[in-house]
Amino acid sequence: MEVNENTTEINGTDGVLLGPATFGPFNLVLNFSFKGIDTKDLHLIKQKLRGLLFRREPFFVWHSDAPGKKYAVYCDSNENEDLTNSFATFAVTFVVYKGYSESLKMTDEFNLLSEEWQFEQGLEIDDSIEYTHHATNFKIFNGSTDAIDPLLRHQLQIKINMDAPNGFELTNKTTGDVFEYKESIKNNQQLVLNGVHPFLGSKRVGINTNWQWITLSKGFNNIEVTGKDIKNVTTQWIFPFIYR
Repeated sequence: MEVNENTTEINGTDGVLLGPATFGPFNLVLNFSFKGIDTKDLHLIKQKLRGLLFRREPFFVWHSDAPGKKYAVYCDSNENEDLTNSFATFAVTFVVYKGYSESLKMTDEFNLLSEEWQFEQGLEIDDSIEYTHHATNFKIFNGSTDAIDPLLRHQLQIKINMDAPNGFELTNKTTGDVFEYKESIKNNQQLVLNGVHPFLGSKRVGINTNWQWITLSKGFNNIEVTGKDIKNVTTQWIFPFIYR
């Protein structure tokens, strides 16, 4: 995995200034084998694989060694070796262009009993883990190996319904992030904070905010919703866990 350090060198000073590091794309090599009936059968599977692997749009893959994780990829190469006239091995190289893997499911499908979540996936055996809340103080669990930061193109969607005649503030007390909506909103209207972009219905409403967004640190995040005369509060938090 490639780490891209963000450094700035200033003449006349020692060393460099460090900025936030980013993670570059990396290769994922998966190995397969195929046993057919004859040579024609082997040629047909090679042709089928080319159509499956080399596409105009990227896609997700996952594998048996880590069945609870998926990788956003495009195919870089497909090397194959014929061992007999009907048996071949394949080494397929995918480029994981996001620079990280993700949980197979999003948090709106989170269930500790589901077989789609696995060990070493950042899980906590805690019955209090929920991603839809009707309170104004609660915790959101991020089982990733890194913070979730929409500015880095990490997926984070927060759906908000409430009666807030004077607007409201959504605060992550763990990170210090504060998102403020300054206009009146009713419970039958849904405000969606989609990454760094707030929407009311299909309309962007960033002009009615403090131009900030919410990030999630690793582990539990203490969340608070505040505002004068707010009531009927519901928030839903939808994101995948991400893994370096």
